[in-house]
Amino acid sequence: MGKPPPPKTALALRLSLLLERLRHPRLHPKPPPALVRAHLEAHTPLRLDLPYYAAQGEKGYTLVPWDPYMAEAEETLAGL
Repeated sequence: MGKPPPPKTALALRLSLLLERLRHPRLHPKPPPALVRAHLEAHTPLRLDLPYYAAQGEKGYTLVPWDPYMAEAEETLAGL
């Protein structure tokens, strides 16, 4: 194997490679539109046998079903 180049030569080589990369930047292509979607709110039909509560959404108020998770959260908050 050959000897490693002197430190000044190695530094000059690295700087020249860096400048070359900066002159020709890599452009990353945009992902196809099918991979990027807006997150839409799920709208389920309202049922009369479930309790609902009103929550502030992006476009005003929305009705959210009262589930066991919300009941547990309400009990936790009431205990504070």
